[in-house]
Amino acid sequence: MANIRKNALIATIAIFGSRIFGLVREQVLAMFFGAGAALDAFVVAFRIPNLLRDLFAEGALSQAFVAIFSKNLQTGDIKDAHKLANQVATLIILVVGLLVIIGMIFAPQLVTLIAPDYTATDKQHLFNLTVRLLRIMFPFILLVSLSALKMGMLQAHNKFFIPHSASTFFNIVSITAGIGFAYWFSQDYILQTIKAVQSGQTLTTQDWLNASNAIAGMSFGVLSGGLAQLLIQFPVSWKLKYRPKLNFDLFNPQVKRVIALTIPAVIGGAAVQVNVMVNTIFATSLVEGSVSWLNYAFRFMQFPLGVFGVAIASASAPVLAKLVATQEMNRFRSTIQNSIRMSLFLTVPSAVGLYILGPEIISLIYERGRFTPESTYQTALALKAYGLGIIGYALIKIYQPAFLAFDNSKTPMKISFLSIFFNLILNSTFILVLELDHWALALSTSLVALINLILLSILFRKNLNQIWTKSVFVHLLKIILATVAMAMSIIYFKEYIHQIWNQTGIIHKLANALLPIAGGIAIYFFSTALLGVDEMKALKKRLKRR
Repeated sequence: MANIRKNALIATIAIFGSRIFGLVREQVLAMFFGAGAALDAFVVAFRIPNLLRDLFAEGALSQAFVAIFSKNLQTGDIKDAHKLANQVATLIILVVGLLVIIGMIFAPQLVTLIAPDYTATDKQHLFNLTVRLLRIMFPFILLVSLSALKMGMLQAHNKFFIPHSASTFFNIVSITAGIGFAYWFSQDYILQTIKAVQSGQTLTTQDWLNASNAIAGMSFGVLSGGLAQLLIQFPVSWKLKYRPKLNFDLFNPQVKRVIALTIPAVIGGAAVQVNVMVNTIFATSLVEGSVSWLNYAFRFMQFPLGVFGVAIASASAPVLAKLVATQEMNRFRSTIQNSIRMSLFLTVPSAVGLYILGPEIISLIYERGRFTPESTYQTALALKAYGLGIIGYALIKIYQPAFLAFDNSKTPMKISFLSIFFNLILNSTFILVLELDHWALALSTSLVALINLILLSILFRKNLNQIWTKSVFVHLLKIILATVAMAMSIIYFKEYIHQIWNQTGIIHKLANALLPIAGGIAIYFFSTALLGVDEMKALKKRLKRR
């Protein structure tokens, strides 16, 4: 468990940096494009490449490859393991490269599929821009797939910092290159926005031609960031004596096993992302800005999910695969339990904190330039609904590699199909029958994630039982009690600040968001220490040693 905690901490630090710069990237988009039609088109166009990014970079390909690659390192020769990496990389170049070509050719048909309302006569400008942006960003899929392979290989070698920092370089390069291209394509638009920010104003209107050219520049930034994300991992893999080269021996048993695990695992881990895609289809039929509001909220919700959920899952995945290979089932069980406990310790307070402080945090992060107070309000509604599912999202990421460690990818796949079905039913009910707004789409995604988690927990008993024992539930109860104390303190701090300081400006926004957060964290740590939560004990011991 100590190794998992150490690796999870390393991964957490690296992912934290990535998420910070990811948040900066979202800030840049919010400042220059707000929640208008141009950004709606960008979000819809990026949905397909980003769908595969989330599945591969933090999902099925890495998990399936790590499961087999780790076993090879445990029982075989490192040269054979690296040979497998080259074979899988060659397969990716052939298959995904062909997919990119097909996707660019049939971009209009794909846009019609994911945004059918854009084909209407009054939205033809949106349709044309979305097709243009999709063709620019489609090669991103190939870059991020190869990056995912590198990421999995380094994780199997117990190298966690660089692979999880790769996304940091994606965000940094996509920001800088994106702004550079946007300035090149639409200089007046960029300068006008910067002047508005400097004067503390918000812009409520956009010139469509300039906005569409500027957002095309940000799309080229995405492509540049994808290349940086891949290249940054080469030096570390080179030190591990990995030499990339094409290997067309694609039909050996090892490659077939990776494929056999990856294909069902893509479907098994796709529920949340496919549901987001479905949400996009429904959101394009709502008022202008709905797609952008949902996207800002979803990206913000992924901050704690990425920092905590992905880090813990990534750290435990190689360990689980090795424990199954050596038939150490008791250690496997305790590893899963400890991963769940750690995830609950971090995600339960995160979910509640985002629910309470959503408007204040969004106002602080996004509200400037072309992102208006109305956009803050609408994004906060979606964030509250998404926040309810953070715990489910994080624990799903722990169960997925656990199933794969047993070479069982069919069970998550079946549950995924059910989840997508439930999401369609909920979305149709919320939007078409009850005629609710965009936040209902976020709520359906969270509910489906919780359903997914419950089904995974029940069916995992066929592989290994006694995961959710009495001690785990006692741990959860302690976390809930500490979170209640934290929530009460945050509400008190919010009200107190409003009473003594009713002003506007960046200092006021900082106080509204950061002071309640600091107070809430202090109360939560004090409460968990008082209740004897193991993760808090471990943190105190580590701090004492330092």
